[in-house]
Amino acid sequence: MSRYILIGIFLAVSFLLGPFNKVWAAEPFEPLPEDEFQWVQATARSSYYFNKQAMTYEIGSDGYADTNILLVPTVKLFDNMQVDDIIMKRQWRNLSTYRFDELVGAAEYLRIDLQKKTVEYTDCIYLDQGYNSLYAGYERPTQDMTTMSPKNVDYKFYQAIVDYEHEHRKELLEKIADQVRPKDLKAAGIKVDKDKVKKERKSKE
Repeated sequence: MSRYILIGIFLAVSFLLGPFNKVWAAEPFEPLPEDEFQWVQATARSSYYFNKQAMTYEIGSDGYADTNILLVPTVKLFDNMQVDDIIMKRQWRNLSTYRFDELVGAAEYLRIDLQKKTVEYTDCIYLDQGYNSLYAGYERPTQDMTTMSPKNVDYKFYQAIVDYEHEHRKELLEKIADQVRPKDLKAAGIKVDKDKVKKERKSKE
């Protein structure tokens, strides 16, 4: 498994990261691998990606996927000006800047309600040059896409994720077919083998 996809897995398990031993290049936005990360956009200060391999649906207490709730690990890579700005703001707020000279980006874990079009940030952490956590988390408020301008940078990012889910819903559900209700599989055009589904679910109990 490559070191990059571990970013998504690490986010999904409460940010338990191991070292990736990656040397950061001088270029501020070194592209992440396209087979794992979907690049969406670049602003003057940041480049936006989401992990399409780790994208999945929330599993409820009943063991079934809620196909309306999308969980998405994302990564933003910063240029030097953005790094300096973050450090300066933390200094103003008397927050630790220990090892922030190694800051290269942020990993954020999104919980998107596809019906309400709300985006909740369940975890946000800064990343060092090895894509490890700097052990400095931050919070972002829940976003309501229905009240945002389509020109907003974050809105464009969220919409790209929602569009990807719509286009790839079938394959996303096939990955977790044993945790998806038969009616949801059928709605996605996936042939349901009820005996196989029951057998797979039973083997996991």
